[in-house]
Amino acid sequence: MSELNRQKINPLKNNKAFTKYLGFSLVAILVIILFLFFVWVAGGRQHGIPDEIDFIQLKTPADSAPVAVFETSVGTFKAMLFPQETPEYYAYFTNLVNSGYYDGTYVCAVVDKAYALGGTKTPDPAAAETEDSDLGRVKAEISDNLWPLKGSLCSFVGSNFGTNYAGSSMILINDVTVINEAYMDDGALKRAYGDQLGEVFSEYGGIPNFSREYTVFAQIYDGWDAFDSILEAQTLESAQPAEDIVFEKVYISTYGEQKPD
Repeated sequence: MSELNRQKINPLKNNKAFTKYLGFSLVAILVIILFLFFVWVAGGRQHGIPDEIDFIQLKTPADSAPVAVFETSVGTFKAMLFPQETPEYYAYFTNLVNSGYYDGTYVCAVVDKAYALGGTKTPDPAAAETEDSDLGRVKAEISDNLWPLKGSLCSFVGSNFGTNYAGSSMILINDVTVINEAYMDDGALKRAYGDQLGEVFSEYGGIPNFSREYTVFAQIYDGWDAFDSILEAQTLESAQPAEDIVFEKVYISTYGEQKPD
């Protein structure tokens, strides 16, 4: 991770507990601007971006494929899971779901409508940092076929000696174009991430600078109204939603049982 990406430049920069919990405070909007400007000028491509990507997030899964259903206080959304791409986190996450861990958890932060943090036992982002200590964590699983596109669910709880880890909390990825469309300039994205991935980011949205950093473990395919309600929620100065947003019940099902209406 570059020194630029380590900077904690966002509306939560003075909240030490929250920035510690989220590593480099998730997406630093100013960092994205500077990064894309650098790419535009220098024409540099990010390391490790494959030329050919199988975008399984954008495909219709088999009826037997596992999905997670999130019944929330603002509606229900559903997300396909990827056990073959993220086997360790899939086992970790489904164990928590089946134990009832996520029932009654909160969305504790929504930042600039670009992303949200959910699955925490407290609605206060400053108090959420120690939750994973009792649950363990797993090494981040980076797949060439999973990317931080709009509607993806990622997990990140911090780094240790350069290794990123995933835990119980999840990041709901929206799109940095909600701040300014210039952040997702098509030409800059293609120079940074290659023609294929750059075009997909440009078309579908997402947060490109999360690429190859976090465990992308799920992709929302249904319930976009609920997703939008979460990302458009009014927030306090700390980024905590002004009114509690609760994951009332989370359970594992299959795509065949949870196809869109």
